Amino acid sequence: MINESQLQFLIKLSKTCCDCAMHHFKSNSRGNFKLKNDYSPLTKADIDVNDIIIKGMKSIFPNDVIVSEENYNSSFSVNSERFWLIDPIDGTKEFINGKETFSVNFSLIQFNSPIFGLVAQPSNKTVWYNFNNKSWKIKNDFDIKKSKQIKCKNLIRDNFKVIASKNHTNFKLDDWIKLIKPNEVINIGSSLKFCHIAEGLADIYPRNTPTMEWDTAAGHSILKCAGGNILTENGLELAYGKTGFRNKNFVAIGKTKKRIPSVFVIGDILTNRNEYQKEINDATKDLRNNKLVCFPTETVYGLGGIGNSDLAINAIYSAKNRPKNNPLIAHIKSIQEARKIGQFTKIAESIAKKFWPGPLTIVLQTNYNSNLAKIASQGKSSIALRVPSHPVALDLLDKLDTPILAPSANKSGHVSPTSAKHIISDFGTKLKNKSWEISKILDFGSCEIGLESTVIDCRGELPIILREGYITSDMIKYFTNLKTFNYSNNQTLLSPGMMTSHYSPKTKVLINQKKYILGSGVLNFGKATKNFQNIKKEFNLSPSENLLQAASLLYEGLRYLDSYNLKYIQVPPIPMRGLGKAINDRLIRASNDK
Repeated sequence: MINESQLQFLIKLSKTCCDCAMHHFKSNSRGNFKLKNDYSPLTKADIDVNDIIIKGMKSIFPNDVIVSEENYNSSFSVNSERFWLIDPIDGTKEFINGKETFSVNFSLIQFNSPIFGLVAQPSNKTVWYNFNNKSWKIKNDFDIKKSKQIKCKNLIRDNFKVIASKNHTNFKLDDWIKLIKPNEVINIGSSLKFCHIAEGLADIYPRNTPTMEWDTAAGHSILKCAGGNILTENGLELAYGKTGFRNKNFVAIGKTKKRIPSVFVIGDILTNRNEYQKEINDATKDLRNNKLVCFPTETVYGLGGIGNSDLAINAIYSAKNRPKNNPLIAHIKSIQEARKIGQFTKIAESIAKKFWPGPLTIVLQTNYNSNLAKIASQGKSSIALRVPSHPVALDLLDKLDTPILAPSANKSGHVSPTSAKHIISDFGTKLKNKSWEISKILDFGSCEIGLESTVIDCRGELPIILREGYITSDMIKYFTNLKTFNYSNNQTLLSPGMMTSHYSPKTKVLINQKKYILGSGVLNFGKATKNFQNIKKEFNLSPSENLLQAASLLYEGLRYLDSYNLKYIQVPPIPMRGLGKAINDRLIRASNDK
């Protein structure tokens, strides 16, 4: 984070930037610009404000990586756990057209999440920022003593306002807005949209056209501390440090007492809502009849069976050829439901509050006062619980109103599925046998993360990581102040993903490779070295060495290479930091002989 003196410096720096921007705005040359490689306009104001920011930032944060819209190039990648995203003039089109709704943006990213943001509007000398987990506004001034706290208002389903920009409307977005029937649609440019939601002046900002991370990061941080958030179509909080710093579709939303309706997160659900509701209803009916349903989560696709039926649970094991000693994760719709079947500890409460819904599984003592818990845990003293973030998974859990036990939707020990086609590849098109039937695959595209959830044992006083995943030990330490430990006894399977050999393609996997073996395929990471030339088949997880991209493509890459007649699948070294630990964990298990 930053301290108070650094905050005061940034507010003063934003004033200098605003003065510079307004000097250009009032000049005759305001409309002069050139086009960048991405065809967005670049003015003299963009360049001058950028120079002021970079010089000022380097003087007070000399060791931090600073990424600005104006110093970025397509080959640039950030691999730091902490970095700044800067947008010198957000809303350059508004600036050129003489509209005052442009802004100056500073944001600090830690572990792919925005932890500080400052947005300044030069035309009215107003500043929004977050500090000490609260959001603040300084109106018509740059004096920190005049800061007033701001908060999102509670979203009321039948009385809400949508905020958007006329510069980025399209037929699909217009149709979506009409279907959700807001009371009012506010049109405004730049990151000021996030600030308006943080103040309670609007409720929802949907976006289905491209944005860059510096467009959203500062406003996102302010919005979070005011009680709102920005969510992707997988229901995850928008992450930063992605390949090319590009954002996909998202929705920014204010405070909600209940979870945000899925139609707000995935626009296609709304436009096909009758078909979608039928799919959820049919899947629910099938689950209650002990059939299996494959559904998407933010991690991988799950093979789900209803959690109150031994028959359904046995069908999962049979369909996957899964060893009976390998536990299943119970997916539940909320922390309130989780408390009914697991005995929550203080550390479990702290971790769940921060990372649920999301890609994290918590192992707890089974609550033996609950008959449901006894069945869902398969009679074991511990139970693994997860609240997924994916809207489709949550809709299914809401409708069923019973936990769904769901391992990954693949044959046991094989590569996990991140798309519906992977499920068909493993189970075939028939999807049934004498002892099991997969009645439905809810196909909603690729899973965003691409790796199974982090699993943490929270039964004791200290959290123990049983399986590495998207939520890393460093993230847990930073956001909850809890130090984690790694599990060392691999003889006892407390959760999925602990078997020595797992996630394996048919082709032998060789890891940490430094020289090419003739006839092999290469699962590459970064630029190929001179020792890897004339490769038979290659799949590059991330040419820019981005671990988020590598994780999302890992299983796709293994399956792709496994589809060819290769001697080996060779994998050069991948860094053992952050998400790289989870990637290496999967590759180590994939390389072990069964």
